Amino acid sequence: MIPRIPSQARPLLRRVAGKAGDLGLPLFAVGGCVRDWLLGRPTLDVDLVVEGDPGPLAEWAAGAFGARAESFGQFGTWRLLKAGWRLDFARARREEYPKPAALPLVAPAPIAEDLLRRDFTINALALPLGPRNEGELLDPAAGLADLRGRVLRALHAESFRDDPTRVFRAARFVSRLKLKPAPGLWTMARESLRQGCPGLLSRARLLHELWRILEEKDPERPLKILARLGYLDVVYQGLKPPPAALHAPGERLGAMALRLGPRGKDCLASLPLDKSLALELRETLEVACHRRSPRRALPRPSLAILRTAFPRLPRAALRPLFIDGEDLRALGMAPGKAFGEALDDAARAQWRGLIRSRAEALRWLKNRL
Repeated sequence: MIPRIPSQARPLLRRVAGKAGDLGLPLFAVGGCVRDWLLGRPTLDVDLVVEGDPGPLAEWAAGAFGARAESFGQFGTWRLLKAGWRLDFARARREEYPKPAALPLVAPAPIAEDLLRRDFTINALALPLGPRNEGELLDPAAGLADLRGRVLRALHAESFRDDPTRVFRAARFVSRLKLKPAPGLWTMARESLRQGCPGLLSRARLLHELWRILEEKDPERPLKILARLGYLDVVYQGLKPPPAALHAPGERLGAMALRLGPRGKDCLASLPLDKSLALELRETLEVACHRRSPRRALPRPSLAILRTAFPRLPRAALRPLFIDGEDLRALGMAPGKAFGEALDDAARAQWRGLIRSRAEALRWLKNRL
């Protein structure tokens, strides 16, 4: 069984392989892209590993393809993004975990050792891209047999202790690729949880793995697996999957927080979200928890979350409040405590469907005063 590189990828990878040969760098496509090619799933996300410094090759590729090369992380990884493509360049390495859930200590190593440091056997695959050995699949962990048997298997018994984020990836792979967990896989996950390993993960790493699941076409199954294993509670106690009607990851996260009720704000505050997204989701929860129309226009994702959570809500309820402070002043009301109370009462009335237009809002205000 030989991986079939998608036709649109071949010219690009051939050029990169030629330059790697000029630089004397053995080059390999590794991990998920090789797995997907074996499954006949085209992918434009390609992980490339060299036995040596990947920097010169990545910088050459950036110039050759008109892309920008970005170096990031402590592991010397380079990334190129170009017209839907993502090429990651990394050095073949070995890893040692000094303690559970810690980032590993790394050192250069041959490709065979690099493959055996990975998460699952189906990802411990490499395809040499040099002209002499192209097509010779490297498979030191019998990942091809597991792929044929549709089995997800960890590489060793301490895998989830070393890196508990692998449990999130396991739930994602089992669901997306329609795999069955190897015997004992979920037992390993529960043992890692029992030992407290997932609780040692940074919030940033937890958010990264959760977000990857929320990006899936159907995140419900992996999230249910994580809930059953107790790993969603590691993100936040009581977290549940979002409604199926939502599609964007930010919307799904907001709906999950909303299902927590008032605790949803604490859940969002515990995650290192992008500032604009965090503000948007906090405002959404504010509207929902206090059951009152917003003072300003809500962005489309917020409206999607609220309409899904409250399907019978009157259409006017989520429009910006029909009256403001100028209307109160025009009726002779002085700014003060009663000022804010009047606007809050109007927002609640609009939420309940008692106010459906600006004219109705002005009549409601005159009657109130």
